Amino acid sequence: SWRLTDARRKRLEEVINQRTRHFTMVMEDLKDPHNISAVIRTSEIFGLQDVHIIEEVNPYNVSKSILCGSIKWLNIFKHSLRLDCMNHLRKSGYQIAVASSQKGVPLDEMDLSKPTAFYLGSESLGNHPETLKAADVQFRIPQFGFTESMNVSVCAGVLMSTLASYMKRHGRENFLLSEAEKLKLKADYFERSSVGFEQNSPITKMES
Repeated sequence: SWRLTDARRKRLEEVINQRTRHFTMVMEDLKDPHNISAVIRTSEIFGLQDVHIIEEVNPYNVSKSILCGSIKWLNIFKHSLRLDCMNHLRKSGYQIAVASSQKGVPLDEMDLSKPTAFYLGSESLGNHPETLKAADVQFRIPQFGFTESMNVSVCAGVLMSTLASYMKRHGRENFLLSEAEKLKLKADYFERSSVGFEQNSPITKMES
């Protein structure tokens, strides 16, 4: 049975009305579950509805303590093969943008009017060479110190803050979900809020 107060329903609808799929985060073979969970949590905070996780090298197990409940408000897609993930994203209309500290277009000079999937690579090795080679664009976050790289979850936070500013400048209403997507999400949110997400999992294991 549904046990949602009117205030809770209103809050869920407010969040749904700010959700976007114009941008999505893709984590490729990250090792530290804390980093993955931090990126997922930050994605939820900034209103990104989808997150993709590539597990070709390192499997990810959900860390509920770090996620702080954020997982049940998202759609998380787990891919066993990096090539399958990229093909899926391209078919969905995304340009592939891969972080590169060595070269690349400064983030604030990218064409963000296109739906974009931002790839974040493993803590020690970065993105796979095949991924870098196949990217539509390599990007970098401008920095002014001696240190050449930043923590991946910090990078994701800076990235999403920049994307939020971009959408605000260009009208966030232009990047939001369709009415059909909102209705589907509302049904998911109401169910997960009422009975949990064991029967309506936010995690989809993509077939290879």
